[in-house]
Amino acid sequence: MLKFKAIILILIGMTASYLNGSEKPTLNVGTTSGYAPFVSLNAQGEYEGFDIDVAELLAKELNRKLVIKDLGSMPSLFIGLKQGKIDVAIWAISITPERLKQMNMIPYQGNGESTFPLLFWKQIPEEMTSLEDLERSKKYTISVEVGSYQEQVLRAYPSIPRVDADKITDALLNLKFKKVTAIAIEPAILPNLLKQNPELRVLNCPLPKELQEQGNGIALTKENTGLTAEIQRAIENLRAQGKLQELEKKWGLQ
Repeated sequence: MLKFKAIILILIGMTASYLNGSEKPTLNVGTTSGYAPFVSLNAQGEYEGFDIDVAELLAKELNRKLVIKDLGSMPSLFIGLKQGKIDVAIWAISITPERLKQMNMIPYQGNGESTFPLLFWKQIPEEMTSLEDLERSKKYTISVEVGSYQEQVLRAYPSIPRVDADKITDALLNLKFKKVTAIAIEPAILPNLLKQNPELRVLNCPLPKELQEQGNGIALTKENTGLTAEIQRAIENLRAQGKLQELEKKWGLQ
């Protein structure tokens, strides 16, 4: 009987604690592994990387419990955001004019890029110096990750034959097995890829201003104005404290 009463008291205490608001709200962060140094899995199967560290700092600033949700691909991240399955998407998502029309994006890493890196296997064709060269030739095929900023850029060059890939690792396999001529990638992941694959050759194609990205941003829905303002303030605080800069140094993103 005493044991039963003790259980009841514990349950009442837990209920009162919840009703009093002592339970932390969650911060549901959508991301995807396999994108080092931003997000990857370590030997223990745990998430690590620049974006994971940023998410942890952000949750602490907001006094929320962090929940990481791996949604597998860029399109799935945006769908999950729209459907309310996640509060924010943090995955080295490039800020572009097109995306800013569709969602709120808070800058947190990088200063933008004026060139567009293409990776070739062992050799870059001599006549290739720009995306315009690729468009004129029409014989060189590019593999690109679906939903990425790189796909947005290539849509501006419709004559370039394109092979879509769910992940950058799939695009790399397409290149290795000569299914495509080159792959388009996020510049920040170049060092890791080159270290792992010394056969890769890089061609930095100049971009017109209207196609240049503006660094990476944390993505939220347009409707989520309250959380957008909170995260904006939190990122400003972390930057002022030098914590974002420390993480960039830690993960080789400076």
